[in-house]
Amino acid sequence: MPINERITSTDELRAWTDKIPLRYEYTAGVAGERFLRGIKDGKLLAGRCARCGKKFVPPKSYCVDCFEPIGDYEQIGPKGIVAALTESWVDFQGRRLGSPILFAFIVFKGAVGGIIQKAEGKGIMIGSAVEPRFAPASARTGSLADIECFVAV
Repeated sequence: MPINERITSTDELRAWTDKIPLRYEYTAGVAGERFLRGIKDGKLLAGRCARCGKKFVPPKSYCVDCFEPIGDYEQIGPKGIVAALTESWVDFQGRRLGSPILFAFIVFKGAVGGIIQKAEGKGIMIGSAVEPRFAPASARTGSLADIECFVAV
């Protein structure tokens, strides 16, 4: 039906069932790749705007305030602060757990943004200081999963 035709009755509607095979491949982009390579090396990187000096975690390609392209990266942390916290009583397959998994939004001093990741340790609450626990270097693949969790300092 061309765009200039109008449906005037629900009797004119049609539906069919079909399958569309889709395969998605996403790249991390320039800033994302730099961030993930840092994680693979056991470092957390922020992108820094050369014009206004703001740091972004994860890094962005352009500053959201002054629209300057970001090409400078610097290591931050490793210590971060829990800014938000939640717990899940189901795993990623939807199965009920005996004890909850904690997920935290971790922010870093002097940076905009943060990382959402699992958190472990006694007494973790909003405002707690945490550090990343990386997977062994030989097991890292350059993904967020290379950070096993953030642990209380």
